[in-house]
Amino acid sequence: MIEIENVFKKYKNGTHALNGISLEVKDEEFIYIVGSTGSGKSTLIKILNGEEIPTSGKAIVNGIDVGKLRFSKVPLYRRNVGVVFQDYRLLPRKTVFENVAYALEVVDTPKKELRSRVREVLKLVDIADKSNAFPDELSGGQQQRVAIARAIANRPKILIADEPTGNLDPKKSDEIIKLFEKINQEEKTTILIVTHDTEIVKNHPKRMIMIESGHIVADLNKGASI
Repeated sequence: MIEIENVFKKYKNGTHALNGISLEVKDEEFIYIVGSTGSGKSTLIKILNGEEIPTSGKAIVNGIDVGKLRFSKVPLYRRNVGVVFQDYRLLPRKTVFENVAYALEVVDTPKKELRSRVREVLKLVDIADKSNAFPDELSGGQQQRVAIARAIANRPKILIADEPTGNLDPKKSDEIIKLFEKINQEEKTTILIVTHDTEIVKNHPKRMIMIESGHIVADLNKGASI
């Protein structure tokens, strides 16, 4: 699924964001990536999403060497990688249904299939009763559910969530992690959650990768103490 081999990333300003990271992620795994601000975890996610290319080393996702991906091929590649952002990035003038549908419209999904899939994912994330609401009519937790529904609409093989509980209280955070677990099980989606929230890691133990100063300093199996 994901093979990262000795990846370095150096930016033009001289910052060394990643320093020889190697990592393997299997199909349908659920993994936390933890680290402080500036540790390199966001750069790692950007490489997996095709936003950045490694300075050296290989990042292979679904058999594709992301570093050799042509710019014109990135949109097609991203159909297999869903991303959930901390700030949701919902379209304010579109309803919940329309926000999720948009992810399918841009890849020319037939209307009948589109409407069926939107209803399916809204039910999966337990937000179907808000399909006609606009983002500003929803709570933070509800907006996050819509963002997740949109990210999985295309049935991506990998779902990356960047600090998905950062704006939520502990109860809502717990609900969102349970939702990711449900998606992992029912949609058979590989889940990578970038977080600094140690409570959700403790309450919902999974494999955890710790990054500091561009290095992987720990790769802990489910249930291992932080």
